[in-house]
Amino acid sequence: MVFSYKGLYKGSLVEGLLEADNKTSALSKLKAQGIKVLSLKELNVKGARIDAKFLERFTSNLLQLLRSGLTVDKALLFIAEREKKYYEKLLKVYEEIRSGSTLSMALSFSNLFPSFYVQMIRSAEESGSLEETLSLILDFIKEENELKSSVLTAMIYPSFVFGVSVFSLLVISSYVVPKFKLVFQSTDIKLPLLTRLMFSFTDAINYLMVGTLIFFLLVFLYLRYAIRKRQHRLRLESILYKIPFLGKLLLNTEIIRIFQTLYTLVKGGVALNYALELASQVPTTLIMRDAIRHVYNDVIKGVSLSKAMKSRGVFPQVVMEIVAVGEQTGELAGAFYQIYTTYNEEFKTSVKRFISLLEPVVILIMGLIVGLIVFSMILAVFSLSENL
Repeated sequence: MVFSYKGLYKGSLVEGLLEADNKTSALSKLKAQGIKVLSLKELNVKGARIDAKFLERFTSNLLQLLRSGLTVDKALLFIAEREKKYYEKLLKVYEEIRSGSTLSMALSFSNLFPSFYVQMIRSAEESGSLEETLSLILDFIKEENELKSSVLTAMIYPSFVFGVSVFSLLVISSYVVPKFKLVFQSTDIKLPLLTRLMFSFTDAINYLMVGTLIFFLLVFLYLRYAIRKRQHRLRLESILYKIPFLGKLLLNTEIIRIFQTLYTLVKGGVALNYALELASQVPTTLIMRDAIRHVYNDVIKGVSLSKAMKSRGVFPQVVMEIVAVGEQTGELAGAFYQIYTTYNEEFKTSVKRFISLLEPVVILIMGLIVGLIVFSMILAVFSLSENL
């Protein structure tokens, strides 16, 4: 949900847009940002889609310009003039700063930046560490984009290989084999068993092709419906988590994103409770979102983070142990960093191993199928020549 708000921040009237799950969550977020809410209205629009490439480009440029000695307002004007797509919104940010707003408040007005970004900038303004925080945010965005790229690779490449294999099999079964079948059927020769089985197999494929397409279409339509219904989606997610390899890959991805976000926020000076609230928006699956929200609720009640995580039953034992050590030593940011880097390396290794094994396996399977088809044709030809 997207909300439009007006409020007071350090005596000044502010307004802007905010994305939250409900009105209570929106009020909580604004209170955490130090804004006294005067009005809050839900907008009947979809939340703005965050342009990850723009965020990386903007943060990198702003950091370099500030390091070169430019003031924030001049740096923003410089960036705005080179961002045609977002020129008007960035110019508005520049004008807000010129009129006395802080950078964090000006960024929140634009609706171009996620909540964690604005909150980290606000913490940097209070601590006087804007350049260090921008560097931290930039590292986070780069690693997040790299993770998304790895996930896409893990999904797209196997899908492409599988699609090509299925297409090749369909071409062979519906075009190549039938031509041979017509030739052999014109004779009264009894064909070898392997050839007859191959003809029966390709006939079955051609017969079931339409039904299979309809089945997959119905599955696709059901999935589209299911992901919009909470109970159906939770049931599907629980099934996904139980699938060998895929479930582990999904869990690792969620852990990486959650603890990378927590590390970046806590390292940037954001309080743990608000960092948890922001991190609850990160997971892709409802199961992990609910888990982080329950952890957040327990933490604000005074429960330790490791105990709150343990009560949810979704986090690996090693993760909870590292967090417990971080709490004991007072180095939670270091614990979060260790978790996400460890799981990130494991994820990358798993994806590389999966892709490296997939290609030869698919080639072997397709080679066996094509080899059997060719061998069955050769047997039929020999049988035909022997009876001439």
